[in-house]
Amino acid sequence: MKRIYFLLASVLLIASLEMAAQTIPVNTRFGKVSKEEVELMEYPADTSASALMLYEYTSVSIDFDASGGFKLNTRKHQRIKVLNEEGLDWGDVEMIYYNSNTLRDNISGIDVSTYNLVNGKVVETKMPSKYVFREDFTENYKKLSFSAQEVRVGSVIEIRYTVSSNIYWEIDDIFLQKDIPVNLSECIIRLPEMFEFNKKQLGFNTVKYEYAAESGSLPLGGGSVYSYTVNVDKYSAADIPAFKEEPYLYNAYQYYTALHYDIRSLTIPGSVYEDFSVNWGDVDDSYLDSDMMRRFRAQCQFKDEVAALPADGSDKDRIVSAVKLVKGKVAWDKSYKVLPQPLAQVVKAQSGTNADINCLIAGCLREMGYTVEPVMIKLRSSGLLLEHQPEMHPYDTFILKVTAADGTSYYLDGGSDDAYINVLSPLMLVEKARVLRPERMSQWVDLTRLGRNGTIMSVKASVAPDMTLSGTVSSKFSGQDSYSIKRDYNSFDDEDGFIEDIENNTLQEVLEFSQTGMKDYSSNASYEYKFSSDLGPEGDRIYINPFISRFHSKDSFQSIKREYPIDFPYPYMINYMFILEIPEGYAVEQMPENALVKLQGLDATLKLLANVRGQVLQISFSYTQNKMIGLVNDYESIREFWQYINDTYESMIVLKKI
Repeated sequence: MKRIYFLLASVLLIASLEMAAQTIPVNTRFGKVSKEEVELMEYPADTSASALMLYEYTSVSIDFDASGGFKLNTRKHQRIKVLNEEGLDWGDVEMIYYNSNTLRDNISGIDVSTYNLVNGKVVETKMPSKYVFREDFTENYKKLSFSAQEVRVGSVIEIRYTVSSNIYWEIDDIFLQKDIPVNLSECIIRLPEMFEFNKKQLGFNTVKYEYAAESGSLPLGGGSVYSYTVNVDKYSAADIPAFKEEPYLYNAYQYYTALHYDIRSLTIPGSVYEDFSVNWGDVDDSYLDSDMMRRFRAQCQFKDEVAALPADGSDKDRIVSAVKLVKGKVAWDKSYKVLPQPLAQVVKAQSGTNADINCLIAGCLREMGYTVEPVMIKLRSSGLLLEHQPEMHPYDTFILKVTAADGTSYYLDGGSDDAYINVLSPLMLVEKARVLRPERMSQWVDLTRLGRNGTIMSVKASVAPDMTLSGTVSSKFSGQDSYSIKRDYNSFDDEDGFIEDIENNTLQEVLEFSQTGMKDYSSNASYEYKFSSDLGPEGDRIYINPFISRFHSKDSFQSIKREYPIDFPYPYMINYMFILEIPEGYAVEQMPENALVKLQGLDATLKLLANVRGQVLQISFSYTQNKMIGLVNDYESIREFWQYINDTYESMIVLKKI
């Protein structure tokens, strides 16, 4: 009888949640799609939406299985309205799930239907099971995919499935918010009282919460029964807007409205107690005693080549020689990993992940007498690593910390060809990276300030009698700015593509382009070119915009309000110089005004100086920004500051004929 009661309680619980307000009324039972839903042409709360999540229901429970063990069961029901061509992709579903020898997920009960209006009637098209595909994804993961049938603009797609897992202690984050609006979302989480979880609601949208208790029981044999309480958390939210992507955002998902459950302990009185909580020492030990470290400590794969490297020179030069040696033999496959492959296999394949290449470099550097340690990193694209919330598998990859005999430390990653010593991918520039050491001696390091990052650009220009502006542009990039410009340059198929991009952005004709360092392993790069552009004088005046390059996009902060921080790539400085030879017979009537503006929220300073000496006008523009994070409370002032900068870029020089 208790089992029957449990099912009845579930039905009543779902019914109570249906009372949540919603823009589009829906019958939440699977298959009960109304004609009004199929006829719907747009979502009133967001008329630009490509699709609408009419309804989503998520049920999560930890249950006893037939053997007396625990199972984590997640049941999902989604109803999606396709509103335009861009929304058709919602009919294609892919799920990556875990599948190892002992721990695995199982996806079952897949039921997919598409509803269309045909001759004024709602017609249902069921997806046959033959359209469900399963394939290997990686060593311990599989991929399941399927496509709803007869999906077109106006369709309503309904999907349900169940995921059962013996990894009962890991509840995936439940995202109530999507990149399309959500009309109504409901979630019920049932946990036996013997489990304790830390619970957290993420995001900025209102979510209703209710608590209920149910009875559960487990037959123990011999007629005895173990009775327990099931704690039930009920969440509902209506009219959740689509998450709006904004510039300077490395990981959007950490700001979605979502539910996060993190297991703390399992207690069965008189029988079992398991503490799932961890500290960073536990996390360190798990990595130190893993295949990652065994391969990291492996012997050098290129002993003969290392022996032939120059033994003199600075430490930096010697480290660079080892990096070039390895990168000349193994190409980066563009992926970041935490677990290296067997190194002999990598050398044979001549290709590998950044973890593979870092292990090979580490072996060479140890052979040369350097101390080399892995620095564990959670990439910025994966969200923030919180020191006060240890977790067992927080990292995405690692880089190298190399320490010379004099105690000087150098940081490097063997992946990207655009990087260098103390110049890393912006994804790796985190405040909390972990230098992994045995005997609980690991420590946190800040990778955001490994060096100075800057751009220096100078323009020398003159006005020809045919009213064309011509001259030379010289640009130098250092530190992280060298990484950025090299990545940009190397993203094109050839140099002509890069030159064409400059012409499109500056509205100039680029002549005699030359560059240095764009394909070198170094912390500097530069380019120079001659340019020409038509001025088109108006009457007796010539109008010249001195800013042929703009370093701040005017489109960055168009939103009036922003709900999450601004995540800039790195601290940086810009020095820009424009020198104009004033043509004979003309005088300066107008030029940009001198300015000194500071913004405390970014620790940023803008400085502009303009002066005329004889027949030469000189404009000096500098910008320095020391903070990488702009807080939500500072958004309005940052937005105004950005607008001021872009207004400055619109400043004109006016030359008047005399």
